[in-house]
Amino acid sequence: MIAVRCPICSKSFTIARLDELPSFPFCSDRCKLVDLGRWIDGDYAIPEKLSSDQDLEIQSEEED
Repeated sequence: MIAVRCPICSKSFTIARLDELPSFPFCSDRCKLVDLGRWIDGDYAIPEKLSSDQDLEIQSEEED
């Protein structure tokens, strides 16, 4: 048995095998689509460490 909490709605659920729930790790297709929408809207972002040259370039663009 696999006991999990949905990352979107926090609902707890238990499944015997992963192939029982195609929307895993989400509890439903709705929560899966909510998560996708957040990525598309830019609510989630993976931070990128800029090199010092890129950082200086961005600063000079902002000053212009």
